[in-house]
Amino acid sequence: MKTILSLVLLLFSLFPKVQASEPAKQKDAPLEVAVSIHLNKIYDINSVNQTYMIDGYLVLSWHDSKLEKKYCRKYGNKLVYENKEFPKDILVPSFEFINILGDREIINRRLIVNSDQNLIYNERFHGRFTTPMDFHKYPNDKQCFTIQLESFSMEKEDLVFVNPQLFPKVLDASYMEEWNILDKKDYVNEMMYNHLSANKKGESFSRCNFEIFAQRKIEYYLWKVFLPIGLLVVASWLVFWVKDFANQLNISFTLMLTMVTFNFFTSSLLPTLPYNTFIEIVIISGYISIFLTLIAIIFTYAYSKNKRTTVKINNFFQVFFPLLYILFIVLCIIIIFV
Repeated sequence: MKTILSLVLLLFSLFPKVQASEPAKQKDAPLEVAVSIHLNKIYDINSVNQTYMIDGYLVLSWHDSKLEKKYCRKYGNKLVYENKEFPKDILVPSFEFINILGDREIINRRLIVNSDQNLIYNERFHGRFTTPMDFHKYPNDKQCFTIQLESFSMEKEDLVFVNPQLFPKVLDASYMEEWNILDKKDYVNEMMYNHLSANKKGESFSRCNFEIFAQRKIEYYLWKVFLPIGLLVVASWLVFWVKDFANQLNISFTLMLTMVTFNFFTSSLLPTLPYNTFIEIVIISGYISIFLTLIAIIFTYAYSKNKRTTVKINNFFQVFFPLLYILFIVLCIIIIFV
């Protein structure tokens, strides 16, 4: 019996000892940072550069369970650091505004450390932001003004933004004087960057988005642009009531030069675009209408055999040109706006 037991022990000793693997350490949950922005003003909206200035307050709040107890016991309920360097052993999430041009100006900032290990970072900032704009319907266009806040050094597995809020809840006309505010939206999404990692998987970062939807007020353009253009086009049709051919030519060429002035005016309001805006279509249609009027009076002068024929042709053009122009404008409105 002892011999058998000895053989069994010998066989077990020949196998390598299998050590129980230590349980894998669970990775800490990502730091959740609540974000809120309070707008003071959106101003200096530049359609040519597609930029706008924003003045507001940024608030970040989070809970740090690893915060040293000395900060929780010091000075009673909370400790405030204002406009100075924060302690290096306090974790303050690094972030950046993605769609800002240049540096943001921080007017004031502070860090509040509460005794319950909740921290609040607050700053007043202003800077020039940018976002792509669609000018197809200009000057009755709708634009989306965005503020994009993203974690700078901490990936999504280490930090996520939560509960984004844009204040005030109701934005009135005082925030954007030349625009009608339609709606606003705030949400968090994930952004992947492949250039930051050697592997193909890339690295993902949490991004907080605040969007303000607004429509440009059109009243200024109705009185300063569309009304004068309409009067010029109507004036070009009046040449069919003028009997003298020389006067007809002078009127048409003068109106054509006046339309050129409006073209320069609208060109200064917008960036160089690969498409025509609604206001440019109206001006181009005015060019075409005046040019066709010029062609019509030359044709009538060259091919009319007598005054009676000239009167009949002019009577036809008196109705044809207004109907054609109105039909074209209505068709453009339906295609662009409906």
